[in-house]
Amino acid sequence: MTQMSELPRVLRLPSIPTLALYATTVVAEIPVIITRILLTFAALTIFMLVEGKPLGEADSLVELALIPTGWSILALITPFGGGWWWLNNMGGRPPSEREQAAYQDAVQLLEGYATGPLRLPSMWFVTDEPQPDAAVCGDTLMLSRGLLENDYLPAVLAHELGHLATSDGKLTAALNRLIINPLPKVREKQRQQREHGRVMVVGGDRLLLTVTVFGALLWVLRLVIRFARGGLGLWFFGPVWGSYWREREYTADQYAALLGQAEELADFLEVHALIHDHPVPFIWLTEHTHPPTELRIDRLRIAAHTSIPTAGASLNGQHPAHAEVQAP
Repeated sequence: MTQMSELPRVLRLPSIPTLALYATTVVAEIPVIITRILLTFAALTIFMLVEGKPLGEADSLVELALIPTGWSILALITPFGGGWWWLNNMGGRPPSEREQAAYQDAVQLLEGYATGPLRLPSMWFVTDEPQPDAAVCGDTLMLSRGLLENDYLPAVLAHELGHLATSDGKLTAALNRLIINPLPKVREKQRQQREHGRVMVVGGDRLLLTVTVFGALLWVLRLVIRFARGGLGLWFFGPVWGSYWREREYTADQYAALLGQAEELADFLEVHALIHDHPVPFIWLTEHTHPPTELRIDRLRIAAHTSIPTAGASLNGQHPAHAEVQAP
């Protein structure tokens, strides 16, 4: 029994309530899954008719529509393959030698505050953005070029390691995989079509009727395909997930404070994030994922001037991946 209770901790699985919320979100995606199955069956049927193959083969391949859902569930156990996809979808690149040196220096600084090994990303990449930015998805870390050139790199890295130390990265990957996002070239083509898609048709009533009916059918098909991309469950439970992620941001800030970066992270937020804050009416009804920056700064300033427990204690119900981290 004890070994079974330790399993979620070893695998860095979310807490039971969070797993229940994820499962409910997946259940809410059932209409999307059914739509995917129907679209897959229709596409396979057309293909079989064109190729002159028996239609029975379409039934055996319709399970392909379940791949995105299964891919999402798999992310909770292992985010295998997600890092490569995320890197390419973000337009990322491998770090240069000086960027690797900056990253290693930051890691060594943080390790000086830790009494045990830190959980580091399985891979990390760089985006050529001048603004300081960072994110975690699965076991992969994204750092912008602007952050690697910034003096606050160790503080922001400590915050992101807080997400890696718990199940946040895996859960982010699992939720992202519920939605099928088009490739960058497809997204650009769709944007151009929206911008230049208004065409005036001049002709007889029959031609206008044909164009109108065809346009209506095409519009309906686009709606169905857009619906099949997924996200229905996230839309239903967006406010609940927003509340969850806002609390997780506080938890990652706490982890950074445990690594001696409370003041530095507060300074970073004050310089680079506070200016971007804006009022969010009824925030508890929104899917807004970050709490007000001023409140984060306030908590970090308090943490910097108070005694901080070791990270052997749980962080909001989730245990860090390794043993203790102590304040300086």
